[in-house]
Amino acid sequence: MVKMILGLVAAMLLVASVTLGVVNTLKGKSLEKQVLAVRTELKETKARVDEVEAGGHHENAAKAHADAAPHWAYEGEMGPDHWGSAFPTCASGKSQSPLDIKEPFEKGTYEIKPNYTTGQLKILNNGHTIQVNVPPGSTMRVNAETFELLQFHFHRPSEEHINGKPMDMVVHFVHKSEAGKLAVIGVLLKEGADNEAIKTLWANAPKKEGPEVVVENVKFNPANLLPTRLNYYHYEGSLTTPPCTEGVAFFILNTPVHVSKAQVEAFPFKLNARPVQPQNGRKIYTK
Repeated sequence: MVKMILGLVAAMLLVASVTLGVVNTLKGKSLEKQVLAVRTELKETKARVDEVEAGGHHENAAKAHADAAPHWAYEGEMGPDHWGSAFPTCASGKSQSPLDIKEPFEKGTYEIKPNYTTGQLKILNNGHTIQVNVPPGSTMRVNAETFELLQFHFHRPSEEHINGKPMDMVVHFVHKSEAGKLAVIGVLLKEGADNEAIKTLWANAPKKEGPEVVVENVKFNPANLLPTRLNYYHYEGSLTTPPCTEGVAFFILNTPVHVSKAQVEAFPFKLNARPVQPQNGRKIYTK
């Protein structure tokens, strides 16, 4: 309908152009009146087109809202036990994360080498966690393959359990290779002394859900959250949030980093950890 109206407008504009040319030649008053009538009709037609297009935009916006991804949560009717109804892999996947990490272990052969750099702090509250989006330049090598650090975020308590028990929190560093494979480094956070890096993050983290905030004059290096020793537990898993996509390499560092009780309590989410998932015969490697 809109295209038909626009076509009519274009045709009328052509007629008006020709008519104006005649007017310039003949200077006839009757023709001037006709041109004025054409211009009036053009204005009315354009108004109708604008009205139709506005209606189309509203319809598209409503459709986009209706097509939005299903909501999910960590508790209640939209909690982890129900994710599978909207995100089938969360229920049917056989390599889901997180895991309860316990013996027996296989010997790990991967060498992981994070190489993170300082950049502008970009932080947001996405309604599920506090997330820091990392500017380009921070990478990790897994043997010969390079992964770029995209973002890191926090869970309370830790999603991974060690011998049946969670830590107070965990930070997940999410990386992606040029081939599209995902790799996650998990740093377990254990209650103890104040953590200076987290002090900076919490001071600038939005308390409520909203868009990314670029914090002026604040730089941050993700390496400040890593322990000195990079020994790890490794297994093949999935995203721990919907859509629970599998094929994610996890490296959970087995040296925890301290975080104070006050800092744990200041985290705006009291519970945002998916329960541990069945191991389904997967091997867990350690190094």
